[in-house]
Amino acid sequence: MGIPPFYWAAPPRPRRRGFSNGQQKRFYLVMTALKVAKVVAIAAVALMIIGVL
Repeated sequence: MGIPPFYWAAPPRPRRRGFSNGQQKRFYLVMTALKVAKVVAIAAVALMIIGVL
């Protein structure tokens, strides 16, 4: 028993200079593109509904 050797270690700090690898950057870009596409699709449907009325 006892305190594990890593108990007093400082937690890892997030990087402030962007992403740690290319896969994270690609994932962020794809998710952002999907969110923008969803907003554009909702706006287009709303404009079509308003246009029909």
